[in-house]
Formats: sequence, structure tokens, C-alpha cells
Amino acid sequence: MNSECRRFPILSYLQTITLPTPFPVGPINCYLAEGDELTLVDTGPREPATLDLLRQELAARGHALKDIRRVVVTHTHVDHFGLLADIVAESGARVLSHSRNRWSLTDFEHEWFHRHDFYRDIFLRAGAPTEYADAVIHGMRRITQYAASVPADSFVPLEDEDKLTLGTDAWQVVFAPGHASGLICLYEPRSRTLISSDHLLRDITSNPVLEPPTRGETERPRALVDYCASMEKTARLPIRIALPAHGEPIYDVRALVDARIAFHRSRLDHIEEQLQCCTASAFELCQILFPELKSFDTFLGLSEVIAHLDLLELEGRVRREESDGPTRYVSTAK
Repeated sequence: MNSECRRFPILSYLQTITLPTPFPVGPINCYLAEGDELTLVDTGPREPATLDLLRQELAARGHALKDIRRVVVTHTHVDHFGLLADIVAESGARVLSHSRNRWSLTDFEHEWFHRHDFYRDIFLRAGAPTEYADAVIHGMRRITQYAASVPADSFVPLEDEDKLTLGTDAWQVVFAPGHASGLICLYEPRSRTLISSDHLLRDITSNPVLEPPTRGETERPRALVDYCASMEKTARLPIRIALPAHGEPIYDVRALVDARIAFHRSRLDHIEEQLQCCTASAFELCQILFPELKSFDTFLGLSEVIAHLDLLELEGRVRREESDGPTRYVSTAK
């Protein structure tokens, strides 16, 4: 796959490098900011072909991997940071990401091992058969081949509203949890440009992905609750163009956010309707909503269902019924 090079007229220092991934989402847009500190925003997954293409695209612009001074990781899904360890090893680059992402970047293997236990437990409490849960977790273990840890002293934590210079401009960190609990976007007010990562995608509705509690916390994030709030937050910014991690730029963020929220509201209503006739587990609802899902896609389907159940519960529209078996949900509508 050839990389596509795009410059943005107002931001002559910013270029797109599009790299292949082995995942259904397709290629990823990484953003290269030239200037005093050559900065790469996201990396692509850890695959030899992806690394080779990144080297080629840097060379075409007069750079080498060793010239990268900083890597900004928008969130810790492996298509966004998989090559990070290779880049840091060769260049000594600093790693900038939200503070919630520290352990996934600096202790990746241990974090994923912990996640396997968390997800297996979630699957079983959601009503999935044991052999099904074990098969999906086995498939998830393959994710570890696409990334590796970076040295702890390379990590620089970012927080909401922090500033960093890309090219000649000061960009603002926009904390936007939902698709991932540590997701950040970057906003440049002069050109009204947002690097939106997976938070906003033009042609794909981002999954509110299920995550365990981060270290020091006891409650898992409520992904869709966070995601809806984050979408409203970004929609209030005066954005001219949003540059996503997958697909084409977005020119009307307000319209996109309205469409995404309407989509999720429709799904909330659909799930509530399913529960008005009888109680159901999250796995049973997943089979109703997504009957054709297999393997790892079932994890995404369950993430979607549990995220919507979280929001329905928060709004008082459903309640959980805990027992020795799977957790079941019932509508509170009269």
C-alpha cells in the first residue's frame, strides 16, 4: 500500500503519512510536524512492512527515523503506538501522551496480561459461554505482537489544556475519553485545526471500547458516558477541519457529532425496547444486535452493548439484576 502525502495550506509544516494496518479499520493516518523538534503523531502497528514504509516516507521528506525527537500518542490502541518502541530505540525520542496511558506504554506486556483476566471475567458475567470467552481472549493475546513497551524515562505525561509546539504553532491538548479512556486530540486555534485521532471519524462510528480500571482506580470507565460528553466538548470548539486517524478530513464537526449522538440515542432506545419484554444479559443483547459477529469482533460488540447499558442505567432506564449467574438487565419502564 502506498502512503498518501498531504500538506495543509495553512499549516505548511504538517503532513499526513498513511500507513497500512492488518486490522479491519484499514490504514492509519499519522501526522508529521516538521520544525525545531520533528514530531510524529501516532505510529502505526509494529509490523516490518509498516516500519519500512515509515522509513521510506520520512526519507522522501529528507528525514530519518533517528531524527524524530517526539512522538505524540493519541491513545493506546496498537495501531496508534505499535512502532513506538522501535522509534524510541533508534531515535531516543520522548513519548508524549495522556497520563492515563503511562502504564500501557511503559509496561505494555503486563498491562495486556492483566486485561486478559479482566475481559474474561467481564465476558463470563455478561453471559458468554466459558469456551467462547476463552477463545476470544486467546485471540486477543495476539494483539501483543503489534506493540512493545518503551523505557519509563521516555514518557512525558500530558493533561487537558496543556500546550505543545508543533511546527510554528502552539497546539492545545484536548482530553477526549470515550473510544479510549486516555484519548487526546490536538487543537490549533489560529487555523482551527483538530487532529481528532479515533475520537471523530468521518465514515466510521468509533466504538466505546471496554477498558479495565487504570492503576490506582477501582471502577472501570463508562466509555459511552465519557464519549458523549467528549463529543459535545469538541463540537464546542471553532473547528474548520478535523484530521482523523482513519479516512478523510471532516469539515462539519457539529453535524458529525449530532449524527453520532443520534446514532447512539437510537441504539439506546432499541436496547431498551428489547428489555421491555424480558430481562437479558449483555451477551444475549449482543447476539440480538450483532448476530453475525465472530472472534475478536465479539469483543467490540460486547463493548458496544455494555457501554449503552451503562448509559441506560445512569439515566435510570434499566437496572441490573445480580445473581450467581450472569448479570441481567431489566427495563424500568412501566
